[in-house]
Amino acid sequence: MSIKKISKETLDNVLQYNERQYLVGNLKIPQMLQHIHDNNIEVGISHYKKFTADKPHIHIEVTEYQMILQGYSEIKDMLTEEIIELHEGDFYIVNKETPYAQKSKEDTKILFFKYPSINDKQIIEIDQSTQSWLNTEI
Repeated sequence: MSIKKISKETLDNVLQYNERQYLVGNLKIPQMLQHIHDNNIEVGISHYKKFTADKPHIHIEVTEYQMILQGYSEIKDMLTEEIIELHEGDFYIVNKETPYAQKSKEDTKILFFKYPSINDKQIIEIDQSTQSWLNTEI
């Protein structure tokens, strides 16, 4: 079949129970929703129902492309210490080899793409200032 679909109803149902759902990719870990296999790219959606601070990390080979569908998020570039505010409708790219920290306000939805489709996420250590920033709700 050359056209594949995951319905809104199916996705909404899964996101009631999971914060993040991959839709497409070369995934190794089983998920609630059967994803569409693709060796080249990963696509998914995150729905943060409450304030959430993701673990700071870096991708050595993967570039991330993301769009705020709903809500508000802040991302900190750990190389420059710049904090970027991300509002509904904003699109942004996290280039490979960019360590970052991110936190999202409650009821935020983010659509993300990752290329290539490999799991190269590496958790990084952060200083007390960044930890304090991550712990401060937005």
